[in-house]
Amino acid sequence: MKVLLLILVSLAAGSGAWAQEYEVLEQIDRLVNLSGIVMVADRGEVVYQQSFGFADHQSKQVIDEHTLFPLASLTKPFTAMAIGLLQEQGRLDIDDPVAMYLPEFASNPKLTIRNLIEHRSGLIRDITDEHKIFPYEQIPLEALIAGISRAPTKNAPGFAYQYSNANYQVLARLVEVVAHQSYESYLREYILKPSGMASTTVLYGFAPPMLAKGYSQGRLLDGYHFSYAYGSGNLASTAADLHAFAKALRTGVFGSPSNIVGWMHGSLQDRAYSEHTGHLGSGYATCLRFFEDEDLVVIVLLNMQFPDILEIVDVLSAAALELTVRFQDVRPWLPTVPMLSPITFYSTEGQPLMLQMRNRILIVKTQDGGTVYLQNAGDGLYRDPEHPLYSLHLIADDANTLCAYELRGLVRSKRYDRVP
Repeated sequence: MKVLLLILVSLAAGSGAWAQEYEVLEQIDRLVNLSGIVMVADRGEVVYQQSFGFADHQSKQVIDEHTLFPLASLTKPFTAMAIGLLQEQGRLDIDDPVAMYLPEFASNPKLTIRNLIEHRSGLIRDITDEHKIFPYEQIPLEALIAGISRAPTKNAPGFAYQYSNANYQVLARLVEVVAHQSYESYLREYILKPSGMASTTVLYGFAPPMLAKGYSQGRLLDGYHFSYAYGSGNLASTAADLHAFAKALRTGVFGSPSNIVGWMHGSLQDRAYSEHTGHLGSGYATCLRFFEDEDLVVIVLLNMQFPDILEIVDVLSAAALELTVRFQDVRPWLPTVPMLSPITFYSTEGQPLMLQMRNRILIVKTQDGGTVYLQNAGDGLYRDPEHPLYSLHLIADDANTLCAYELRGLVRSKRYDRVP
């Protein structure tokens, strides 16, 4: 608790001084035992770089900008770019039906390549959810695609956004069929080599020895067999190579902006950015974020399970952009009666959230059916032990009636209001 308060006080004091940001990261390190590397590049030049922990805890192998990490889902923009380049080469159109190239999807004739890129395919999220494929066993790509094509769909193509690893596994197979070469050789010829990403590689099996080992709370985890994540999470790269890739994007190496697809988009205090994160249950978290207008790049590669990697990315972004981080003062709701019945709150985007309280434990139920149990930290403040960089606030109106719920990170917050 005291460490988190120190972090917030440091951030509120103002950003821009990298010595101060190092102190913020040191405080985060004391809270969660960081292991990995962070890098910030401004106008193509590295202005901040810091590593924490070890690539191998046993041998005490240090981490630097050349340490190889699995990218996990940060692989996806590379797969999407391969599709964009194939379109520019006139070898496919992203509005083509997938079945035009992969007969396994003949029973899904309305499914397009664009649906896959935009996560609007309706396909299963992970074929491993069917418990017919396991991430610790080898599986040929053809068998992976066949399993995806046979799995029950969630929605009709184009109907709704649903993030899916299966989408990008199908896209990787499309690259091979259309290009008449392996996924790896196409990426190396048209993306990795032009970017100068000499260390980046495609993982086919278990983690090679030069890869940073994955951990959870200091415990070494068993590595996945990367054949199950083909095209969706099986690239490995370094901070230096990702910096080179960002430079290639900035200088137009890949031609048309239409080739730059597969990214998530957001903003931080009105500064627009594109990014993609990656998480592997075998002990890794990654992110590459770039602010195109400001010509700023933030890279974070961790060899540890850490669901809140975006908090670190936000801290680095705020420092580089010299943003001031302050939260609005609120009146805490102090319960005078039990909250036994669920109460629904809505975000500005219309996302619902249900709250209930039992024995001073705040129960949060999300739209996707998830349930989180939060510990009371006093004065309307609650914390989730699994997410130590967040604080959760119950807000009262002037009559001490519960009116809102706010989730605060280190740099920004999200508010849910109670609808009368």
